[in-house]
Amino acid sequence: MSLQELIREDFLTCKICYDLYTVPKILPCLHSYCQHCLEPVVRDGSLQCPECRLKTGVPGGASSLKTNFFINSLLELFQIKHNRDLACTVCSDAQKIVTATARCLDCKDFLCQSCNQGHCCSRLTLHHRVVKLEEFLAGGYDAEMRLLQELCCQDHQQEALRFFCDTCSTPICRDCRMLDHFQHKVVSMANAVQRERPSVEQLIQSLEGTVTCISEQEKAVEETIDKLKTSGENIKERITKYVDDLISYVLAQKEAVLGELSAFLTQQMEGCRLVKEELQSQREKAVSTKEFSQRVLSVGKDYEILHLEGMIRNRIQELQTYIPRKLERQIPELTIAWDQPEMQSEAALFSLVFPGEQPEGDTETVFEPASEVSASPSEESEVELNSPLDSEEDSCPSSEESALGTPAKDPSYCNRHRKRPKRVCTFEVDQSCSQEKPNITGIAVLPHTGGILLLDQENDEIKQYGADGHLEQSIPLPDSDGVFTGISLCGDILACSSDSFLFFLTLEGKFLHKLLLRGSESSYAITSYEDSYVAVSEGTLCSISLYSPSGACVGRVEPRDYRGGKFLFIAVNAWEEFIVSDFIKKQIVIIERSGLILNVLKTSHSLLTKPFSVCVDSASNIFVVDQLKVIKFSPDGETGEVVLSNQSRLKRPRVLAVDDSGRLVLVQEDGYVHIYCF
Repeated sequence: MSLQELIREDFLTCKICYDLYTVPKILPCLHSYCQHCLEPVVRDGSLQCPECRLKTGVPGGASSLKTNFFINSLLELFQIKHNRDLACTVCSDAQKIVTATARCLDCKDFLCQSCNQGHCCSRLTLHHRVVKLEEFLAGGYDAEMRLLQELCCQDHQQEALRFFCDTCSTPICRDCRMLDHFQHKVVSMANAVQRERPSVEQLIQSLEGTVTCISEQEKAVEETIDKLKTSGENIKERITKYVDDLISYVLAQKEAVLGELSAFLTQQMEGCRLVKEELQSQREKAVSTKEFSQRVLSVGKDYEILHLEGMIRNRIQELQTYIPRKLERQIPELTIAWDQPEMQSEAALFSLVFPGEQPEGDTETVFEPASEVSASPSEESEVELNSPLDSEEDSCPSSEESALGTPAKDPSYCNRHRKRPKRVCTFEVDQSCSQEKPNITGIAVLPHTGGILLLDQENDEIKQYGADGHLEQSIPLPDSDGVFTGISLCGDILACSSDSFLFFLTLEGKFLHKLLLRGSESSYAITSYEDSYVAVSEGTLCSISLYSPSGACVGRVEPRDYRGGKFLFIAVNAWEEFIVSDFIKKQIVIIERSGLILNVLKTSHSLLTKPFSVCVDSASNIFVVDQLKVIKFSPDGETGEVVLSNQSRLKRPRVLAVDDSGRLVLVQEDGYVHIYCF
């Protein structure tokens, strides 16, 4: 930036009073203000910068702050150049007012034409440089003026600051050097500046990287804002379209059922009308016969009665032998597929899941062994709006009955063919050494020992517990601008995911290296296959990347023709098959490493409603956290049963894992950990 650009009114104007600086004081944040402007904002020995809000301690008031001599020097030039009524300095001393036409750069006097002609005639001023006033005011000599400007000592007003005391780290004048700083290490001001300039320049250059980094972060924030807007609009559009389609579907169902009802009622009413008319006719015949017969008996002569007796008898017998047409009483009844009590108790139709959260649903408590449920989900069946979801937890439907949503007749059958889980240990995540309430987002188990590793996102640490629930140690996570969410153990290496990065640590928490993950997800779930690689679930990419403990990408699993979902939690079994929960499609996908999809467990014909965390045991059985319950599926996903369920609906399960001994470790959102044996 040139000197002329600095000698501008906007640069030399106080941002509080909007006038030229008066006794400018500079704050540690490098913002400057007038001393009298800062005095009102001093509170209890400190003040807050009006621009950046940085707090500064000023026990001595605003006057104790450093004066900005840089601004003062520029103000001097600015005020000289903007004073258009400049008089000759020499003539003014002689009580004369004569307009100046020149300026002496050395003695800083304004000179009229006469004084200008004689200014360089003495030995003292012989080599002074006198310039035209127009050129001086135009800024042609600003650089020379800056070089000739001197700052005088505050203790010795007539002496310029030409030395620098290294001992006191302060500029001094000649008198200061001979008096107060005589025994100190003193260098010339020029040498001190020459010595310090490279380090200051290096500091300024280092700001380029900071500015670039901040600009990139700002760009990332802008991209996030754009993504938020786009995602928000997409969600609004999807919800609106879904609701419109649902309304259209419901209205179509309404018209169809009402039409069917109307046709049925018309048919039945017509049948009833014909029967009613026939009955009315028969009743009229019977009444007429009765009245005629009574009249004959009342007023008829004996001969007449005997003559008509046979006809009356025959007519009455004919009427009495009449059999009315049988009326089929078909009274319609209404059943509503979506009016089941268990469906009304489920979570809202729409729900949003944010990073580090589980879909909202009903609350629940400590988990107990559930009423047994078994099902055989269909592999490729699609969700239909008119298919009721059978979520009864006291039934055990067969494969065919499960597809129809019909409970089995003998729910006790399952009870006789499976083991009930037994809770062997319960403990609360330790908070004694934590600054914040723990928030467990990841879990891993140590092989052979049964130890449990819990990733505490809120306190940026890994809590290690023994198999009996005793806290053994807390492992601090490496410094990161992101938020840690996932944890996995690959051999003797710890892998942790934080935003878009995968960190590798030792079991003691020592940082080894990190790598950037694919995609733009805010969090990534991870798992490990033995000590070979770490598998990363890649969200909306619907793919899985495999990384060796050294950080190299050793493979990628991309399910064939699978789109529109969002991979969430992930597990891998002994056969190197990947089990992934899809948050958007609300299903479990079982995938080979080649990308072949082996099975899809959907909510339409299985026990699933909103699958969340997943894990596998040594026999490759699949365990799924699904809202209020934990479901166990066979390795191929063909059969499933609810093994744990809530009773009083107060707390919700979050993450789970199975150790080498087959013990199921379940972490609830309230911070309690339960261990079950089967």
